[in-house]
Amino acid sequence: MTSLDTTSRSGTDTFARYAMVAGAFLAPLLLAISLLLSPIAPGVEGDAYVREFGANIDSYPTAVWLGALSSILLIPGMFGAAKVVRAGKPALGLIGLILAFVLALPVGGNTDDVIYAALKSGIDPASTVKLVDTYENGLPSSALGFSFFLGLLGLVLLGVAALTGRTAPVWAGVALIVAPILIPVAWFAALPTIAAAVPWALLAVGLGGVALPLAGADRR
Repeated sequence: MTSLDTTSRSGTDTFARYAMVAGAFLAPLLLAISLLLSPIAPGVEGDAYVREFGANIDSYPTAVWLGALSSILLIPGMFGAAKVVRAGKPALGLIGLILAFVLALPVGGNTDDVIYAALKSGIDPASTVKLVDTYENGLPSSALGFSFFLGLLGLVLLGVAALTGRTAPVWAGVALIVAPILIPVAWFAALPTIAAAVPWALLAVGLGGVALPLAGADRR
């Protein structure tokens, strides 16, 4: 594995390195926990989703805060992983970071916020379903919802850069390639909740493992 300079130049530098490693591990892990706590099974859509959401609306604030904390931690986590992989593959690592960074930006909107606001306002489920459909498919910015897949592609590229540049453990690079591919598969196949959470947990292993050399843990 290519050597990565992990010599700390100051206490601030040491804190930054460990913060990036912690963010890389915790950001995907928090999303996995959020999925496990969600009462709605992956793949449920339309009227069934809105009605199940309404029946469990009090659990939504927990998911919101977990998601917000995950997004905050994902930023230093991705920068940490990119710092490691760019030591071996500068161009590929940069491209991967740019694409992956989309995951930390609210460019695709949040339909759950729309559902929550609509139901809290007393709008009936049928009208809420129409509102959500327009929000997802009828806005000028609706196409940005697909940017999520660009973010997943960016993570895959970071994993490829980790493997080819040999700046991170092999197992971490493999996990970082496989996890983003499994995330949409689990959703589209409407697999059980635990199956949808596993890819996010695997992503925590991959992203955190790739960033791990920043903490001086230079091992396979």
